[in-house]
Amino acid sequence: MGRRFISLIAASAIAATAVVATAPAASADNLDRTSEQTLAQIEAEPWPHYMRGARSVDVQAARKLLAHHGYRSDSTTSWFFNLSLENTVERYQRAHTNLVETGELDEATWQQLRTETFGEYGPGSSGLVVEMIQSELNTKFNAGLTVDGRYGSATERAVRDAQIFFGIGVDGIFGTYTFRALIPYQP
Repeated sequence: MGRRFISLIAASAIAATAVVATAPAASADNLDRTSEQTLAQIEAEPWPHYMRGARSVDVQAARKLLAHHGYRSDSTTSWFFNLSLENTVERYQRAHTNLVETGELDEATWQQLRTETFGEYGPGSSGLVVEMIQSELNTKFNAGLTVDGRYGSATERAVRDAQIFFGIGVDGIFGTYTFRALIPYQP
């Protein structure tokens, strides 16, 4: 068992190094102050898998991200994974040749949304992605934010608190690793 654990840790460290080495410069999350072990742990968390009938703030997050990219379903506020969202996810998957068209929010679909969306969001940012950030922080960290799609000082503080919780270098900017840590996190 000890040898398996050490191998797993070594593999995770190698994977994290590869991810950090290939990450775009605008990924935020103050990576120079985030340990490779923390990055490996974040990347090792399984993405949540949702299909029709599921209900979660993460479903709402996907609705907002899909709409941000021009794939609108019947709602951007519903937590319920219905037929309209399934069809929207299928359209998104069909448009990306690296995705299998399942209509489900699976690992590959979350990863594509992550890659396509982040960069960084911080003070002055606005829109559906910021609404997603605010909703996720409210639900998972009881942040008490007004979901208005404006990245103000209260949102920045809540992002900083989440970054402290996840061990990500604190900068108040919501980037690829803060997203990667937040979506799988289920309090």
